[in-house]
Order: sequence, then structure tokens, then C-alpha cells
Amino acid sequence: MGLLRRKPSAGERAAEATREAAVTASGHVQDAIGAASVRVREAADTTRERADTAAGKLSRKADKARARAEAAGKRADKATRRAGKRAEVASKRARKAAGNTATQLGGTVDKASLKADRKIAKMQTKAETGARKAEAKAQNNATKAQLKSEQNQFKQAERERQAREWNAAKAKRYIAVGRIVAPLLAPYAMAAAGTLRHRWDDHRSRRLGVSPDELGGYSGRGGQLHARLSRIARSFDELEADGTTGRDTGAKRFVETNRPRLHDFAAAVRAAEQMPAHRRKTAYRAVSNDLDRIEVELLSFLGVRA
Repeated sequence: MGLLRRKPSAGERAAEATREAAVTASGHVQDAIGAASVRVREAADTTRERADTAAGKLSRKADKARARAEAAGKRADKATRRAGKRAEVASKRARKAAGNTATQLGGTVDKASLKADRKIAKMQTKAETGARKAEAKAQNNATKAQLKSEQNQFKQAERERQAREWNAAKAKRYIAVGRIVAPLLAPYAMAAAGTLRHRWDDHRSRRLGVSPDELGGYSGRGGQLHARLSRIARSFDELEADGTTGRDTGAKRFVETNRPRLHDFAAAVRAAEQMPAHRRKTAYRAVSNDLDRIEVELLSFLGVRA
């Protein structure tokens, strides 16, 4: 019995499994660290090689730049020497040209002075000629204006003389002719005046609605209203004559009511003739409005629809 081996518990098994896993993991970690360190060394070697290559390229480029700078310096020195020589030549030419220009300017000034003198003399001559022409033109215009003024005065005097002759001799001659011709033309003039008067009276009578014989009774400012009152009164008489008032009590009442009003309207029109213009027009307008209403009712009794 003592030789029998005790069976491990679950905790022991778990502890054993944990130790084994830890050992395995430790081995894997060591392997990973070793592989990583190898990769890091390889990457460092590659980077170092690339850095050496880039440094070599930069060094070569720097050498080339130094060579170019030295060549540029040499070219600049050469250009400076050439510019100095050109400036010296230009200075000599400028000194020589200045001397020649001074000589030429002296001659040019003399020529310009002579030219200016000739131009001034020419302008003075031209100004004197223009002044003489302007003076002659002004004198000519003054002479023309004087002649024209004298002609106008002569024409005005002639017109006044003719007017005086017409007022005296011609007027007498026309009056004498008129005395001879007037008796011959008088009958024709009177006939023409009568015809015109007859036509005018006929026009007024048609407008007032009365006969030409009755026109004299409707003169004055209220003549048109008096004519309307007369027409309405005759229409009332016609209603009574044809028996309309006997058959129709409304027509009889209308005639009996409005006949006295016609007399009142006639009196109002005669009284308004002596009133001031604005009051007379107001009164006539009121009478005319009342007559309009009476005429509308009268037409209805006569069988006419207004």
C-alpha cells in the first residue's frame, strides 16, 4: 500500500500545466527576441550602407558645386576686367563727344537766334497786315450800316406819308364811292339781312319748340323755360280734349296737381330774370329739374315710355 502512488490533485495538475506553459512561452520569447535582434542588426547594417552611399553622393555633389563656383568666380573676374576696359573706352568717347557737342551747340544757337528773329519779324508784318484789314473792314461795315439806316428812315417816312395820304385823300374817295354804290346795294343787303333773320328765328323756334310767330313771347334769359311751360300746358289741354282725363283718374289727378305748379314755375322764372347770374342759374336749374320729372310722367300718360 505504501508503494502505491498518490494521484495528483486538480490544483497540482493546473500548477504543473502552468509551469510547462511558462517554460514553453519563455522559450518562444527567447526565440522571438533572438530573431528580432537579428532583424535589427540586419536593418542597422542596411541603413548604414545606405547612409554611406548617400554621404558619398553628397560629397561628389559638393565637389562639383565647388568646381562650378570656382568657374563662376573666374568668369566674374573676366567680366569685371572687360567692363572696366569698356567703361574706360566709353569715358574717352564721352569726353571727345562733349567737345564736339560744345562746338556744334555754339553754331546751333546762332542759327536758332537768326531763325527766331526772322520769325518774329514775319509775325509782326502779319499782325500789321491783319490790323489794317480789320480797320478797313470795320470802316466798310460802318458805312454799310449808315446807308442801311438811311434807307430804313426813308422807307419809314414813305410809309408814314402813304398812311397820311390814305387817311385824307383815300378816305374821302372811298366815302364818295360808298355814297354812290350804297343806294344800289341797299336792297340786296336788306334782302340778305331779312333772309338771315328769318333763318335765325326759324332755328331758335325749332330749338324752343314753338312756332316762329310765338318766338317774340319767349325772349329773354328765361325764354327757353317759358317755352317748355307753354308746351306742357298745351299737352295738358290735349289730355283734357281727347278725354284721357275723363277715362283715367290718374291722368286727371296729374293734370289738376301740376297745372297750378306751371303758373308757379312761370312766376319763379320771371322773378329770377332780375337776380344775379349765379342765383338765376340755380333757380333755372331747379325749375328745369322739376319740368323734367313732369315731362316724364306726361309721356307715360301719352303712351310713350321714356
